[in-house]
Amino acid sequence: MLTDYQRDRFASTGIVKFNSLLSEAATRRAQDAIKSRFKALGLSRDGDWTIESKPRLPWPDKGYKAKAIGNKVKEIERLLDEPGIKQTAKEILDCDEFSDDIFKRPQILVTFPNKGQWFIPCDGWHVDIPRLATGTRAGVQAFFLLSRINPQGGATLNVSGSHLLLNDSGFVRSRDVVKTLKTTPFFSHLMSKDHASIDQFHELEGSGGSNEDTDLRVVELTGSPGDVYFMDMRVIHSASPNMSDDPRVMATHRFLRSDANIEMP
Repeated sequence: MLTDYQRDRFASTGIVKFNSLLSEAATRRAQDAIKSRFKALGLSRDGDWTIESKPRLPWPDKGYKAKAIGNKVKEIERLLDEPGIKQTAKEILDCDEFSDDIFKRPQILVTFPNKGQWFIPCDGWHVDIPRLATGTRAGVQAFFLLSRINPQGGATLNVSGSHLLLNDSGFVRSRDVVKTLKTTPFFSHLMSKDHASIDQFHELEGSGGSNEDTDLRVVELTGSPGDVYFMDMRVIHSASPNMSDDPRVMATHRFLRSDANIEMP
């Protein structure tokens, strides 16, 4: 059950974190399963990463092709059956059933160390579902941390508070959500290639802004293995560079309300 504080936090920011929600056994199985996928690429062996000789590549190169490892991994799918995962998603969405017509299984997210300096990307910002005509919450996305993710270590970035925008605009396609918000001051600065210097993007990191009277903030999803974030799927988010010495390893799954398909084409 969510506490009143967690409910209020989720309502205002669009995201809530649960420390150590995954069991140690499930976390370990998922870690080993992901590393085994990289064995054929010569990037892991006997449950350890072997990336010492791998050159750091500039962002946005994550160091491998996603199709090389795929997403059909039973140990990752079993994360959804961990106590508290589906129950929390149901409570947030106030529903009893999910639809898997669009989001059928969890997705693996790995970013190998990048070279250069860390920055907040000006592109890659997106939402995965449209704004519904009713202005309601259609889904919640869970992020499962499977490695220690420190600041500037490849964490998923989100604009907290962005789930509150455009909910009175009727049905808005996913791509048009970002296109529309890009014309406003906060997002214009965030997504402008003309302001791509390291210093200017660092100024935006952690700074508040006002957009249609909504407080906005760029937040990194950092934490320890076994931590789980739940994010309102209306939140605008992006991947980010990994300036650490270790791969950033996560998995994610999108829980869609069973009745949300009625409002989407």
